Amino acid sequence: MAEDLRARRAAHLLDLVHRADRRLRGPDQLRWATLLRAETGGLDSAIRWSAEHDPPLGLRLVAGLSTYWWMHGLRGDAARSARCLLTALGPQVPEGLSEEYLLAVLLATGQQDDSGFDLAEHVEQAALVAQSLDEPFTHPVTLLLWSIVFGPFVAPGQVADVLARNTTNLDPWALAVIQLCAGYPRLTGSDPDLSEKALQEALAQFRLIGDRWGISLALSALAELAAWSGQQGLCQELTGQALAVTEELGADEDSSLLLCRRADLHLRLGELLAARRDYQRALQLANAAETCAAARIGLARAARYGGDLPAAREFALAALEGCPDNGELARTEALGELEAIATAEGDSVAPATPGDSRRITGRWLESG
Repeated sequence: MAEDLRARRAAHLLDLVHRADRRLRGPDQLRWATLLRAETGGLDSAIRWSAEHDPPLGLRLVAGLSTYWWMHGLRGDAARSARCLLTALGPQVPEGLSEEYLLAVLLATGQQDDSGFDLAEHVEQAALVAQSLDEPFTHPVTLLLWSIVFGPFVAPGQVADVLARNTTNLDPWALAVIQLCAGYPRLTGSDPDLSEKALQEALAQFRLIGDRWGISLALSALAELAAWSGQQGLCQELTGQALAVTEELGADEDSSLLLCRRADLHLRLGELLAARRDYQRALQLANAAETCAAARIGLARAARYGGDLPAAREFALAALEGCPDNGELARTEALGELEAIATAEGDSVAPATPGDSRRITGRWLESG
């Protein structure tokens, strides 16, 4: 009896998720996101139950929640749920659920963790699935997540092929995403003028649709493009606009990343107080270990530039100790900052490398 009730509850929640998903990409997204947020506990339980008793249903739940999770910066929740389903499934794709399987793998790789979950087989299988799907994606968010997660690691021509395959999609949001992805030079190899044109078109389409998340993504991409072209003032302005939208959405993780970007700009301009303010706010909002490390490294640099070397050392050590096992870039930056602090204090230390973390951390803890 209890199992039957759990199955009925999971099916009811799947219906809610499907109804909400269609409305999350438009002007009513805040109301429907609130409805899903109220069901967080029930959805988590339904996914765990499905992983054991009905993995295909669980895959549909995960696929249907993809937009909600990423829109609100809930990458960790998405990754944990996707890994739960993938562990139950193994690298076997359920019949008729190829795209849902692909989405689960994309979610699982969207944020790294230290759980030891091995994604290698799933990533390989997902790449084959993506190549085999010769029709437009059924879930519009698949195109965006594929471009974000896998796009940087494939040839620009392959990205262009996937975007072209989806141009026959009649979903306005999917068409806006195509323009958004076409505007990233690192994905498609576009020149800056063509990139800006595509991103402006994406921004206009997202505004017409009324999708705040899409607006924030387009503004953030335009800010990144402005930074590449040396337009620091424009980058700062666009980042601020994107931040206002992510804060309205309640997308804390996205807000923390944008705050770190704006703080980096403040730091380059010598605006230490504004930089510290943004890094501190980013640290308060961030959930991902990588973002927390980035904020602490920024705070360390701001303190060093301001002459407060003890505080700089404290922030850099906290960043180093908080790095996930796979956070090599953050660890290297934290070690580099510790080296810069040592140089500023007149100490002599060998050039830092990722393998030096234990030596340098121990040195500073002993002297602190």
